[in-house]
Amino acid sequence: MEKIVNIEEKEIGLKCTAGTVRAYRMDFNRDLILDFATVEKKLLKDKDLDKEFQNIAENILWMMAKEYDSSIPEINVWLEQFSPYFVFRAIAHAINMWHENLVTLNNAKKN
Repeated sequence: MEKIVNIEEKEIGLKCTAGTVRAYRMDFNRDLILDFATVEKKLLKDKDLDKEFQNIAENILWMMAKEYDSSIPEINVWLEQFSPYFVFRAIAHAINMWHENLVTLNNAKKN
C-alpha cells in the first residue's frame, strides 16, 4: 500500500508491504510488527511519550518513506528537514496505513 501525506507542508510518500517488514528487520534488527504494536499501545495508554516511542516512530516513518522513494537519505539526514515534533503528527498516518493493510478483503468461507 502506498500513500502520500502532507506533514509540515511537505509531501511524504509512505509505502508498506511485506518487503517493508523485511527491510525494517534488516536495517534496525527489530520487528516492525512488534514496533507498530508498541507505538500504538503508547499512543493509546501512555500520556508520557518517551524516547523509545520517538525512536521507534522515527524508524518506522523513515523506513516507510525509504520504501516509497529509494533516494531518501539516511535517517538522520532525512529527519533534519522536520521539526522535532513532526513524528507525533506523522505516525498516525503510518498506523492508519498499517491497519488498512491488515484488513482482509474476503471473509473465510466455512466448508
